[in-house]
Amino acid sequence: KAIVSFTVGGSTALRASKKRPDVPILAVSPLMETSRQLALSWGVYPEYTAAGELDTDDFRSMLRTACEIALRKGLVMSVNDLLVVTAGFPFGTPGAANIIRIVPAAGPGHWDASL
Repeated sequence: KAIVSFTVGGSTALRASKKRPDVPILAVSPLMETSRQLALSWGVYPEYTAAGELDTDDFRSMLRTACEIALRKGLVMSVNDLLVVTAGFPFGTPGAANIIRIVPAAGPGHWDASL
Protein backbone atom coordinates (compact mmCIF):
# COMPACT_ATOMS: atom_id res chain seq x y z
CA LYS A 1 0.00 0.00 0.00
CA ALA A 2 3.02 2.30 0.54
CA ILE A 3 6.80 2.44 0.22
CA VAL A 4 8.76 3.67 3.23
CA SER A 5 12.32 4.88 2.77
CA PHE A 6 14.59 5.75 5.68
CA THR A 7 16.99 8.24 4.17
CA VAL A 8 19.54 10.83 5.20
CA GLY A 9 20.29 12.43 1.84
CA GLY A 10 17.13 11.41 0.02
CA SER A 11 18.70 9.37 -2.78
CA THR A 12 16.68 6.19 -2.14
CA ALA A 13 13.36 8.04 -2.06
CA LEU A 14 14.31 9.97 -5.21
CA ARG A 15 15.16 6.73 -7.03
CA ALA A 16 11.76 5.30 -6.12
CA SER A 17 10.03 8.55 -7.13
CA LYS A 18 11.58 8.48 -10.61
CA LYS A 19 9.73 5.20 -11.31
CA ARG A 20 6.42 6.89 -10.45
CA PRO A 21 4.90 3.99 -8.49
CA ASP A 22 1.15 3.69 -7.96
CA VAL A 23 1.65 3.87 -4.20
CA PRO A 24 2.87 6.78 -2.04
CA ILE A 25 6.47 6.98 -0.87
CA LEU A 26 7.02 7.91 2.76
CA ALA A 27 10.52 9.31 3.21
CA VAL A 28 11.69 9.43 6.84
CA SER A 29 14.75 11.62 7.36
CA PRO A 30 16.63 13.05 10.34
CA LEU A 31 17.49 16.16 8.29
CA MET A 32 14.98 18.96 7.85
CA GLU A 33 16.72 20.09 4.64
CA THR A 34 16.33 16.64 3.07
CA SER A 35 12.66 16.50 4.07
CA ARG A 36 12.01 19.87 2.48
CA GLN A 37 13.77 18.91 -0.75
CA LEU A 38 11.86 15.62 -0.97
CA ALA A 39 8.56 17.49 -0.64
CA LEU A 40 9.12 18.61 -4.24
CA SER A 41 9.46 15.04 -5.55
CA TRP A 42 6.64 13.16 -7.24
CA GLY A 43 4.63 10.97 -4.85
CA VAL A 44 6.93 11.54 -1.86
CA TYR A 45 5.52 12.34 1.57
CA PRO A 46 8.49 13.43 3.68
CA GLU A 47 8.58 13.09 7.45
CA TYR A 48 11.22 14.83 9.52
CA THR A 49 12.19 12.77 12.54
CA ALA A 50 14.87 14.24 14.78
CA ALA A 51 17.95 12.03 15.08
CA GLY A 52 17.31 11.46 18.79
CA GLU A 53 13.76 10.25 18.15
CA LEU A 54 14.83 7.43 15.81
CA ASP A 55 16.77 4.46 17.19
CA THR A 56 18.92 3.67 14.16
CA ASP A 57 20.60 0.75 15.94
CA ASP A 58 17.31 -1.16 16.32
CA PHE A 59 15.69 -2.00 12.97
CA ARG A 60 12.48 -3.28 14.61
CA SER A 61 12.10 0.11 16.26
CA MET A 62 12.54 1.79 12.87
CA LEU A 63 9.87 -0.49 11.38
CA ARG A 64 7.52 0.36 14.24
CA THR A 65 8.13 4.07 13.59
CA ALA A 66 7.39 3.56 9.88
CA CYS A 67 4.05 1.92 10.67
CA GLU A 68 3.07 4.66 13.12
CA ILE A 69 3.89 7.46 10.68
CA ALA A 70 2.15 5.75 7.72
CA LEU A 71 -1.01 5.26 9.77
CA ARG A 72 -0.91 8.81 11.14
CA LYS A 73 -0.45 10.34 7.66
CA GLY A 74 -3.26 8.21 6.23
CA LEU A 75 -1.01 6.43 3.72
CA VAL A 76 -2.44 3.11 4.87
CA MET A 77 -6.10 2.69 5.71
CA SER A 78 -6.11 -0.73 7.33
CA VAL A 79 -3.78 -2.54 9.69
CA ASN A 80 -3.72 -5.33 7.09
CA ASP A 81 -2.13 -3.05 4.48
CA LEU A 82 1.48 -3.84 3.66
CA LEU A 83 4.46 -1.49 3.74
CA VAL A 84 7.62 -2.00 1.72
CA VAL A 85 10.40 -0.58 3.91
CA THR A 86 13.87 0.24 2.60
CA ALA A 87 16.86 1.35 4.63
CA GLY A 88 20.61 1.24 4.57
CA PHE A 89 22.76 -0.09 7.35
CA PRO A 90 24.77 1.39 8.76
CA PHE A 91 22.22 4.21 8.70
CA GLY A 92 23.54 7.38 7.09
CA THR A 93 25.79 5.75 4.50
CA PRO A 94 24.94 7.41 1.16
CA GLY A 95 23.52 5.05 -1.46
CA ALA A 96 23.61 2.02 0.85
CA ALA A 97 19.97 0.90 0.69
CA ASN A 98 20.78 -2.70 1.47
CA ILE A 99 17.69 -3.75 3.43
CA ILE A 100 14.14 -4.24 2.20
CA ARG A 101 11.29 -5.66 4.29
CA ILE A 102 7.58 -6.10 3.68
CA VAL A 103 5.61 -5.65 6.89
CA PRO A 104 1.94 -5.33 7.84
CA ALA A 105 1.00 -1.86 9.04
CA ALA A 106 -0.51 -3.46 12.16
CA GLY A 107 2.86 -3.32 13.88
CA PRO A 108 5.22 -5.68 15.72
CA GLY A 109 2.51 -7.97 17.12
CA HIS A 110 1.77 -9.20 13.60
CA TRP A 111 5.33 -9.48 12.30
CA ASP A 112 7.41 -12.55 11.66
CA ALA A 113 9.98 -13.15 14.42
CA SER A 114 12.84 -12.93 11.89
CA LEU A 115 12.41 -9.17 11.40
